[in-house]
Amino acid sequence: MGLSQEKLAAEAGLDRAFVGTMERGERNISIDNVERLCGAVGRPAHDLMNPAFAHEHGLDETVIRAPRSPRAYPVKRRAKPGKAE
Repeated sequence: MGLSQEKLAAEAGLDRAFVGTMERGERNISIDNVERLCGAVGRPAHDLMNPAFAHEHGLDETVIRAPRSPRAYPVKRRAKPGKAE
């Protein structure tokens, strides 16, 4: 869309660092923030989630999402109440 991270963050009311980590696939994003970002770029959320979006808008089709990296530490799950570990 031709926006810098700073401009996109400002338009969406989000922190620039958040936009950077989201862009790199380092965090999950809530539907509320999806809506904010969509408002900033002038597209409805369902449009951006359309698998054919890149093709329809002449964008690089090889970039489908930022790669996810494994967590640097194991996530310990909490036991459900009433169950022993």
